[in-house]
Amino acid sequence: MPLRRWTRGPRLAYAMRNPLGGFARVPAAPAVVLRDLWPGNATVGEKLVRNRTEFEGVSRSLQSNVWDDPTWPAAYRRWLQSFCWLQDLRELGAESARIKARTLVSHWIRQPAAERAVIDPSITGARLCAWLGCYEFFAASADDTFRQHLMASLMMEARSIMALMPEAVYGWQALCALKGLLAVAVSIPDYPEFLTRYLRLIDEVITSQILPDGGHITRSPEDLFLTVKELAEMLYILQVARLPLPTTLVDAANRTVPALRAMRHADGGLALFNGSRERDPQLVELVLNRASRSRVVAAGLPESGFARLSSGRALLIADAAAPAPSGFDHTAHAGMLSFEFSSGKQRLIVNCGASKQKGWAEALRYPAAHSVLELGGMSPITFEANGTTSRPPQVTRTHATQDGAHWLDMTHNGYESQGGGVYHRQLYLGKDGRTLRGEERLEGATLARSPCVRFHLHPDIMVEPTENGYLLHSEEESWLFQSDGQISVEESVYLGGSRRMATLQLVLTPAAAPPQDTSPTPLPPEDDVEEDGGAPLLQTTTPQEEAATPLPALTEAAEQTPDLLPDESIVLTAPDLVEEAATPMPDGIPHEQAHAPTLPHAALSHAMAQPPPKPIHWAMTLISE
Repeated sequence: MPLRRWTRGPRLAYAMRNPLGGFARVPAAPAVVLRDLWPGNATVGEKLVRNRTEFEGVSRSLQSNVWDDPTWPAAYRRWLQSFCWLQDLRELGAESARIKARTLVSHWIRQPAAERAVIDPSITGARLCAWLGCYEFFAASADDTFRQHLMASLMMEARSIMALMPEAVYGWQALCALKGLLAVAVSIPDYPEFLTRYLRLIDEVITSQILPDGGHITRSPEDLFLTVKELAEMLYILQVARLPLPTTLVDAANRTVPALRAMRHADGGLALFNGSRERDPQLVELVLNRASRSRVVAAGLPESGFARLSSGRALLIADAAAPAPSGFDHTAHAGMLSFEFSSGKQRLIVNCGASKQKGWAEALRYPAAHSVLELGGMSPITFEANGTTSRPPQVTRTHATQDGAHWLDMTHNGYESQGGGVYHRQLYLGKDGRTLRGEERLEGATLARSPCVRFHLHPDIMVEPTENGYLLHSEEESWLFQSDGQISVEESVYLGGSRRMATLQLVLTPAAAPPQDTSPTPLPPEDDVEEDGGAPLLQTTTPQEEAATPLPALTEAAEQTPDLLPDESIVLTAPDLVEEAATPMPDGIPHEQAHAPTLPHAALSHAMAQPPPKPIHWAMTLISE
């Protein structure tokens, strides 16, 4: 264990020494007045005045001097201890809100140093920024004693960040911790060690998590959004203090903003991959504008592993890479090769989203919660008890364009070692954005399992069955969904917004084999019998009932982790290919390609002999606007 780990306790205790009563100089007020950049929620502020908290749709009582409880979800503890709800009280603006804010801050800063929850420097950084950003609202008119204790707490908790960084947190949380250190540095310039430590750490933290294409190493649009938000606040603090802007910080903002714009649908919200939600489009736009004046949208994110297909009013964003590397995979989902599709400002095909509630958070990481192929009883990656992943698959992608049309070819071998073969998905988006086609197939499968391809629909979409397929109606358009496989409509759930919503999904399964005569075949006349002993009997195949458990089975028990699917087997069959259901990759087109070597196929000892599975084709066509 590194020496800093062994000495963390003593260093933290030394950092939390109260400067009041000692030889340290405690300023009476911040040297620079900072302003919180983000809007609050007056409704949440009103409940806080009445000693109620509202977080993630759950209301709780606000208990005096109680800042931690092991029964609380980790996300709620973070929200409560970060004091970011001060902006909600500020948004309410009433005198009662000001008094409530001052009272709650007073309860915190009067805690003994040893009892304060400062072990997570990212929460501490958020708290320091909240205090300084809302200082004019709750502290400027307070008495001298209150302000003196507040300034002393700023110094103590900033020193705790210095004692714990850089090994205490990683990812965007590390940026949050350094943001708090920077805010105190410009507010109390008499102590230059705060700014010195910030400048020493910021370059390494940015380099470790922001990829060359501007994406985040966790491959989560949510984490990318939070990263851009932290960068925007740092730039603001430095500009207000009239300090030079670090080159690494400016470059990071200029790279992450186009990448974040690329991960939004036309409605302004985020795409739902790897633990992301839509987020408020106005807040996303405000964060983008604060971080950079650039309006550029990244055409592709090769290092981040997302493919972006845009034609006409249509936009398709696909997850075309393996999960994030170890150490950054706590939000990784088994959604490799899944995609989201929107037309104009209306989302049609979506993933189910994310949740911070126990049970839901785990269930939404499985393939069943994504618009992708699911193979019964198998998972392409393994989720460990601590939230990390193991056994990551190898993923390939090829994206080509010509005259505005897009071809996307993706594979992953997450099922191969289990006998399920290599999953191959091909997508074609027409040049006018009015046609989307796909092909789903398993190559090299040795174990017969029941596959299904799920297409989760946005809650705003209505489904109408027709003779030719299913019509998907939005307020502005209607799309016809067709397939050469069997299409069924099942219940689903959507957690991309602020609350859980019921919705539908289209589920494709291989077409049933045509019925065959099972009566014994009469033997030919003796004169016609061949030398091998006679004509062969007809072979019959009866497909079993589709084995993949639909997502609604998971939603009935929100607090439980989804069970693996039952081990059933069928022989995959499919009718002849539908006309133009898949468009081949054109020859001679320049394309960006990310290949990974294919692992040798590991056939299971109990594998069943079966004919090669035929692909499932599907198509979506815009029929009315």
